[in-house]
Amino acid sequence: MATEDPGETQYSTGKMPFTVVHLGRHPKPKDLIGKAMYALGGMMRGLGTALDSIGVVVQGPYARHDHLVPNTAWMPFEANADIKPAAGAQQQVPFNPRLRESPALDIVAPLKKGSAGFVAPNAKVIGNVSLGSQVSIWYGAVLRGDINAITVGDKTNIQDNVVVHVARHSLTSAPAGGPKPTVIGSAVTIGHGATLHACTIGDGCLVGMGATLLDGVVLEPGSIVGAGAVVPPGAVVKSGEIWAGAPAKLLRKLSAEEKGFVAASADNYAKLATEHRIENGKLFEEVFLDAAIAEEREWRSLTDIDLHMGIARDDQTQLVLATRG
Repeated sequence: MATEDPGETQYSTGKMPFTVVHLGRHPKPKDLIGKAMYALGGMMRGLGTALDSIGVVVQGPYARHDHLVPNTAWMPFEANADIKPAAGAQQQVPFNPRLRESPALDIVAPLKKGSAGFVAPNAKVIGNVSLGSQVSIWYGAVLRGDINAITVGDKTNIQDNVVVHVARHSLTSAPAGGPKPTVIGSAVTIGHGATLHACTIGDGCLVGMGATLLDGVVLEPGSIVGAGAVVPPGAVVKSGEIWAGAPAKLLRKLSAEEKGFVAASADNYAKLATEHRIENGKLFEEVFLDAAIAEEREWRSLTDIDLHMGIARDDQTQLVLATRG
């Protein structure tokens, strides 16, 4: 049997001794006085917001704006005319949006192409970066396209804590000292904690966990760099080869099984990224509801209450019905 409180439903002693669901952080009151105070508070808050807006208009360009920046996971960077072609989206914005007359600033912002991928909330995608369709950028990864371009092909996964950067000047470039971007092909897997610097990676490659690819490195399509390897500047890993060690050298040729693993890895991460995108997009109430459902299922598995009563029911349906009193 359930007992109701404002905004939540609890089971009585001997049943489920915890909150089943709490929809909303601040449930609306049900009594007359509570409703009146709730309405009065809403009016006062609305009035305060209106007065603040009027104050900003009066202060003009000298107004101070207080706001919380949620996360700079997806941020533009000042455009560099020397770097062409740009991977990101080039645009002009006012140098100071608060001033009526402000010089224009050329920026380049990260660009997503094709169907939705996944960029983790604490990943950083900065500046001159282009992401293909179904690309996944995982937790803690950094793609810093501040001094050159980064291009990532379709269905590529860049896993947790990977660092991808570029070079303004590189001894391995032709001519010497020229700029070098980072280009990552399609269906590529970049393992956890790897470092990619001003290199080129072909389609269907795999870079192992903790590996480092230095300036001018080229991975031809269908090649693998082993975990922890350090590939020296200017090295070329041919198609169908596995390189390992520090400095990395040719280890052997890929087997048919390993080629299949690389392709499956890209597909699996593309599917997994969809689940993470959905979970990270949930509202507070949805996350709270998920936690309540999990707690209820654990309790039922421990007590076997439905089993003893001969009842088979969907846990989520039962939970929703319980919240309706």
